[in-house]
Amino acid sequence: MAARELAETMIEHFGAPDGGFFDTSDDHETLITRPRELQDNAVPSGNAMAAFVLLQLSGLTGEPRYAELARRSLEPMQSLLARYPLGFGQWLITLDYTLSHPREIAIVGDPKAVDTRALLEVCTAGYRPHQIVALGDPDAETPAVPLLQGHSQIEERATAYVCMDFTCRPPVTDPAVLQALLE
Repeated sequence: MAARELAETMIEHFGAPDGGFFDTSDDHETLITRPRELQDNAVPSGNAMAAFVLLQLSGLTGEPRYAELARRSLEPMQSLLARYPLGFGQWLITLDYTLSHPREIAIVGDPKAVDTRALLEVCTAGYRPHQIVALGDPDAETPAVPLLQGHSQIEERATAYVCMDFTCRPPVTDPAVLQALLE
């Protein structure tokens, strides 16, 4: 899985010993000090984005180490978030995601099929900041995304599994039923 490989590279080359991430890699030219921008500017903080991505990747892969790294990055930021919220918007988004229990949605179906597209449209319609969605081809022998493992189609129809903390509700094939589960 490409996302996992990128995350491992980020952790190995940009990770700081006390949590969080540096802005330059460990094999970058030697600088007087290794930069580590925490505050949002015109671009969101790379540290906050890294923590947010690790949280989402933890949900897709079931790898608790990613969520733990994100939480370790957040801990020293809490007093700054409380005092200067306007300067740390991406950190606040990351904190919000950390404190929520995101839905993990696994959809198994042909990505080009109408029934699969209908289930995906339900998942992507509206504002749902606390969910991740993985789509898997039913013909794939071993899914690349661990969230999809153990899930199959029902009666050869696109099927959605709505899970929280890797505990899934019964699978659904009807977009209206999926919509009701997500409300």
